[in-house]
Amino acid sequence: MNVGAWIARFVAVEGDGPRRALWAEALGAGPAPEAAAVLDALVRQAALRDVGAGLALRALADLEGMARRVGPGRMADLLAAARDRDLDAALLVLEHPGRPRRGEELGPPPDPAVEAHTLGHRKTAARGPRSPLLERLLTDPDPRVVRELLRNPRLREAEVLGLTSRRPCPEAVFWHLARAPRWIARPAVQRAVIRNPYAPPRLALVLLVPQPDPFLTEVANDEGLHPAVRDGALRILGWRRRA
Repeated sequence: MNVGAWIARFVAVEGDGPRRALWAEALGAGPAPEAAAVLDALVRQAALRDVGAGLALRALADLEGMARRVGPGRMADLLAAARDRDLDAALLVLEHPGRPRRGEELGPPPDPAVEAHTLGHRKTAARGPRSPLLERLLTDPDPRVVRELLRNPRLREAEVLGLTSRRPCPEAVFWHLARAPRWIARPAVQRAVIRNPYAPPRLALVLLVPQPDPFLTEVANDEGLHPAVRDGALRILGWRRRA
């Protein structure tokens, strides 16, 4: 199946969950070189601001979950195939560029009003109506509380942006965000993740692909970001110039 047919299938389904299932099919079935080639072509289309390809790529943001779904052996086969064929766009997604800054080293001082409650109580409050405690939970250091916050329909974009911009911030928080379709679809949230040096570089790279040229140039010049993220911005700009 060619990349156009795959994009049509991704557009035809609703929601990131069904699109993740399609990714598992695209990456997990058939010869690894063919699957890597589909991934490469789709990433390049997303880099050219193809709307359907962008929808598909957003569903791949949770690379950790996809690796568990198709299996580490299959991911290794896809990576080897992409390297053998010099599929630069597939490599942008498949290669592991290392860890971000460690968000656990120097966290914010504990909030006594939050620490007075058990984990179970904080998780329940994170799912509940707006309250002074819910607002203070936006700084909770436990990613399990953040996961519940991101599922709360009462949460506002400004609050998610504040959460996403936390420095330092545990890596797990960003992966929970990648699994929150309501929020990871928003350009402002994507850019806040990309700008945060504590975000996993693999997630930042996927989110970089459809971003506009001025933002990519800004990222490429930001010395505070992971070298792989800065290099990724330059690679995407290069694909666009050669398209």
